[in-house]
Amino acid sequence: MTYGAAWGVLVLRLALGIVFVMHAYEQLVLFGPRDVAATILRQGFPASVVPLIAWYTMGAQALGGALLAVGLWTRVAAVLAMPTLFGAFFLLHLPQGFFMRGAIREAGERAAAVGYELSFLVLACTIAVALVGPGPFSIDDRRRAPGRRR
Repeated sequence: MTYGAAWGVLVLRLALGIVFVMHAYEQLVLFGPRDVAATILRQGFPASVVPLIAWYTMGAQALGGALLAVGLWTRVAAVLAMPTLFGAFFLLHLPQGFFMRGAIREAGERAAAVGYELSFLVLACTIAVALVGPGPFSIDDRRRAPGRRR
């Protein structure tokens, strides 16, 4: 891997990790697990599995984002985030069209982002990290045996 590519993977991993951690913060603290579960329920999932999906989503984003940012178990963290990203992309945002626009709500309600451009970008970046790996500026790279480094 060239020096520039190594820095590029680091920037990609850090940005993606921060986005995941902040999205988990938004879901856990600002919205709350109940609102997240309600959104998942509206996508047509059976009520019996909605709490599991909601907690998986928040956990995969919080823990997975932190792991991506530091480059620990990078490919595993990226792959574990993909089911929620595919769900968000295909079930929630794809029917809303490409462009992300804020939906205006009644007074007192939160505005919601619609459109799939951001979820498409995050999904593509996550797939790229899963394929490329953590890069040399990562804990994963430091953990490799000295003879196995690229």
